[in-house]
Amino acid sequence: MTSGVVASFIAVLALAFAEGLGRFYPARRTWLRLRSQHGRRAIRAMRERFEAVGRSRAPRFVAILLLGLVLGWISSKSLLDRSWIEVGTDVLPYVFICITMLRIPSIIRRIVERMKDHERSVGEDPDVPLIDQDGDGPSAIAL
Repeated sequence: MTSGVVASFIAVLALAFAEGLGRFYPARRTWLRLRSQHGRRAIRAMRERFEAVGRSRAPRFVAILLLGLVLGWISSKSLLDRSWIEVGTDVLPYVFICITMLRIPSIIRRIVERMKDHERSVGEDPDVPLIDQDGDGPSAIAL
């Protein structure tokens, strides 16, 4: 039972970390430091990968699969010879992880919007492909 309580506490910390990440990452200063260290192409590629993850349905699928596992665990309570409180403390961490998994796409979308706002504040258009913006794409080659 103690391990279930500790696991629940860690799961709540994971949920709080994910929510904090969605609320504060990347701060403007962090974004500028990343951009100066890795270049704007790398940061743009990172944002585009975040966009792809934000559109992904994989976290929802994993959360539903985990919910099925939790329901199976609850329904097997009589076979496990455990009391309801023990099963409840065993299941509680999975509930928090399911909530975290369901929140991940919206958290990632908030991060992407913040990155786009940072790009706009520097004078870039986040919707224009980077190749066209630099003028060094295939159309810039003089034949």
